[in-house]
Amino acid sequence: MREAAWMPQQVAPTYLDGSLGGDNGFDPLCLVPLGRRGVDINGLLSKAEREAKAREMSAEDLAANVQWMREAEVKHARLAMLAVVGWPLAELLNPLSLLKTDGRAPALFNGGLGDGPIAPFLILAAGAAAYLELQTKDRVNDTAKPNGYIAGDLGFDPLGFFGQQGAYAQKKLRANELNNGRLAMLAITGFAVQEFIWQEPVVDQTPFFFGR
Repeated sequence: MREAAWMPQQVAPTYLDGSLGGDNGFDPLCLVPLGRRGVDINGLLSKAEREAKAREMSAEDLAANVQWMREAEVKHARLAMLAVVGWPLAELLNPLSLLKTDGRAPALFNGGLGDGPIAPFLILAAGAAAYLELQTKDRVNDTAKPNGYIAGDLGFDPLGFFGQQGAYAQKKLRANELNNGRLAMLAITGFAVQEFIWQEPVVDQTPFFFGR
């Protein structure tokens, strides 16, 4: 047993063994083992029931589910990091009033997703994301087996920086990416909720963060 990094004196679940970068032993609701597509969670409403279900799984199934959830987390983290930069940039670089939502970035809360060039851009972005998803589909569904694939690794290292590092440094770099991505996921959610409540661009609400 190991102590969970996110809370002192809290024991980390056995399936979160610290081998993955950014693993802080955080799964208080026991959702990670049951998150993979195809796992039947009907009726498992309590944490105790989900823990009992996890105990019935083989070690290989648990490892596959953890890797599958890590893959999903990495993808969401990267999208959030792009979004948290793109959101304020869309509001700052709007001299031609292309945004018809009172200067706010187009979003489900703000509306404007079908205005002008935004809809075609979203379609292209979705197509690009689907293409990347197809490239890794087979590897993602086979992550528990010794095929050398690490969740989220698309082989993108044009400067060779990551490949030059040792195993310890690579794990730390993965953890740094995830920590930044987790912060970005919180931030982009905050942007959306802020603008929905105050009906004002986030760059105007906190101008000191955006050099205004």
